[in-house]
Amino acid sequence: MITAAWEAGADAFISGEISERTTHLARELGIHYLCAGHHATERDGVRALGEWLAEEFGLEHRFVDIDNPA
Repeated sequence: MITAAWEAGADAFISGEISERTTHLARELGIHYLCAGHHATERDGVRALGEWLAEEFGLEHRFVDIDNPA
């Protein structure tokens, strides 16, 4: 997807997954590549979805945030 971002004129690409291929491609294209990791980029969306489902359908939910250093 970094190529599509570059073709659209982006000067930076943010991803949740590091890739050696993407790292090298970013250098070749001259685009900044930031990788925040899956845990950091996905937990807030899952938490928000749980809150929305609870509100919408009267459900009880608990978000358990277990740190994943990888």
